Amino acid sequence: MTPLTAEGRAPTRQTYFFLSYAHSAPLLGARTDTDVWVDRFFADLSGEVGRLVSPRPGVEIGFIDQSIPPGADVKAALADALGAAQVFVPLYSPGYFSRSWALGEQESFLTRLLRAAGEPASQIVPADHVAPVLWIPVPSWEEHPQLDAALDLGRDVPEYAENGMRALCMLGAYQQPYQILLGRLARRIVEPTQRIWLRPSRAPTLDVSRRIAANPDFVVTVLAPTQDRPPEGREASWYAERSRLWRPFGARQELPVAEYAASIAERLGLSVHTSDFADAGDLLEIRPGALLIDPWFTELPGGVPALRAAARALPPWVVPLVVTDADDPRDAHRGADLARLVLGVLQDAGATRARWVGRTDEFAGLMPTVVTEARRLYLKHGAVFPAPGPVTRPPSLRNPAPSSFEAPEMPDEH
Repeated sequence: MTPLTAEGRAPTRQTYFFLSYAHSAPLLGARTDTDVWVDRFFADLSGEVGRLVSPRPGVEIGFIDQSIPPGADVKAALADALGAAQVFVPLYSPGYFSRSWALGEQESFLTRLLRAAGEPASQIVPADHVAPVLWIPVPSWEEHPQLDAALDLGRDVPEYAENGMRALCMLGAYQQPYQILLGRLARRIVEPTQRIWLRPSRAPTLDVSRRIAANPDFVVTVLAPTQDRPPEGREASWYAERSRLWRPFGARQELPVAEYAASIAERLGLSVHTSDFADAGDLLEIRPGALLIDPWFTELPGGVPALRAAARALPPWVVPLVVTDADDPRDAHRGADLARLVLGVLQDAGATRARWVGRTDEFAGLMPTVVTEARRLYLKHGAVFPAPGPVTRPPSLRNPAPSSFEAPEMPDEH
């Protein structure tokens, strides 16, 4: 795979189209990839476009975000891909218009085109480079002006407006209209490239707001050592001044692991707050979340008792995820032993849904399920409305009782 350029540089990888869609939460008990029909559609559309164009050196047919390698800076990678695409293809659905991530992709691409259109003697017509598709019908009471352009693709195909392109892709009975619209969309992508070929240019990095107020939708916390006192035998560079900045996969990840978890939740339409576990305060008591654990934390003085206290304080809607690096020999052996120790402590405390991952791709594949499961557990166990009378609160993480969480002995932060 061609390396993605760093943020701020013009991308070198070019594509005919960028496919944008609203990510779906995994279904309970189903495979993690619930966007399988998006994959199928992307492959079919890439094949149709490929049959219409002649090979261009350094140009690929299409881009889908699933091609971003685990460990990459997702927002920067998307900005690079948006700056290298000729046509933006959004798959409109009810979720698309409520997801800041999907809408951010479209805004970034249009901003890039508008900047290019402002150049002298520019021949760029932004509308020519956006080819929307009605993926799932939107309720009639929702007004979105963008839908008209998506419906234009198949106004003469009643099955399309009634069911959307996903149904046409899924069901064999709709294969004839599906193939008609697929070919029509492929020509819609290729035609503007025959009039003008967009030069790669910088697209703005996605502006997905991270709500850090007291009421986010989801919380990602981290229990890990810090750089000033790493466990014996561990690289200090994997840690930072805050636990939430921990990088379990070293140089193979561009961002802290908590940021990857947060970006996955954001792509599912949630606002996210990230923090050290010790700083989570009362937030975990009122919001679903994930707790990312470095098992080497137990090697610190007082680490095991602190882990036991943290496990007892966890609400049932916070799903623990133990992370090791299976490609690091020391982590694959001693780290694995420590991971089993951590899982045992969590199981004893009742955290039976704790998971363990050892690779970046496993983490990326499992995290959507963790987010979905935490939210489901919160809806099941969380107090939606306060009960009358005195309020009985679970143990606070901010002011724990003596038997609750106490951090292991650490130097003061400055």
